[in-house]
Amino acid sequence: NLEEELSKYKNKELKIGAFSSCSNVTGIDTPYHKMAKIMHKYGGYCFIDFAASAPYLKIDMHPEDPEEKLDAIFFSPHKFLGGPGSSGVMIFNSQLYKNKVPDHPGGGTVDWTNPWGQHKFVSNIEAREDGGTPAFLQAIRAALCIKLKEEMGIENMEMREKELVKIAFEELRKIPGLHILAGNIEDRLGAISFYIEDIHYNIVVKLLNDRFGAQVRGGCSCAGTYGHYLLHIDPTRSKTITDKINTGDLSDRPGWVRMSIHPTMTNDELYLVINAISETVKNISIWEKEYNYDITKNEFFHISSSGNEAEKVKNWFNISEK
Repeated sequence: NLEEELSKYKNKELKIGAFSSCSNVTGIDTPYHKMAKIMHKYGGYCFIDFAASAPYLKIDMHPEDPEEKLDAIFFSPHKFLGGPGSSGVMIFNSQLYKNKVPDHPGGGTVDWTNPWGQHKFVSNIEAREDGGTPAFLQAIRAALCIKLKEEMGIENMEMREKELVKIAFEELRKIPGLHILAGNIEDRLGAISFYIEDIHYNIVVKLLNDRFGAQVRGGCSCAGTYGHYLLHIDPTRSKTITDKINTGDLSDRPGWVRMSIHPTMTNDELYLVINAISETVKNISIWEKEYNYDITKNEFFHISSSGNEAEKVKNWFNISEK
């Protein structure tokens, strides 16, 4: 399909293919080096987003075959162990950089200026495109996260994830009505998304949190378009859903529950989470009665809650004397 698409634009001077290295929904890898070779065959560039897989996989921008090189990579290290609060990372072939004027000029981007409107931008690309005070603490955190990944050992993490994913598939398949997205593919990183027949994904999320202290994510994982394929939503059904959303009613918004597995998890911890899912399914008809559903937010709130979550958060920062 990629070659077919590229052939349509063969006469275009600039061709950029931007792909995810791995799905954050299913954990399935993309053959990005092969895709890079196809992009280069047609005179294009290949950019890869490693946000979902950077904490676990080896990133090689220059494999043995030079035609499979990656022209640019980028990722947010917030998925790394210890990563929240770190700065984003982008690495690209310096030959791609053509800007004479930085995108956001600021402090530290010039060697000199004068009163007559003359100036000279610094020659270092990173400094030129990083106006103002650099994010020192965030960059240090990102570096430490990457260092920790290397010390843990990529092969060790891959081996451990395979063990955990195998357990997860075996146990989740025992739960009645539970369907794993792309469940025919077990060779994946530790992202497992599923839906349960006749049960809203967000009530599952809420119950797992409130009753078991297990955090999972409900929704479409910022992958609504991919979700159409995974959930087999045709254009007619999609139009019905979006028309309803446009009126402020989110009750038909498609989604799933995503469970993320980390190599540092123990088998017992994984069994605990899966048992929590199983118990939720068994007791859903009783437990869900304790919650009210808001169609404008697509969220469930416990009957004891005022529903004013924003006000509660605001009060966390109230430093005035009581």
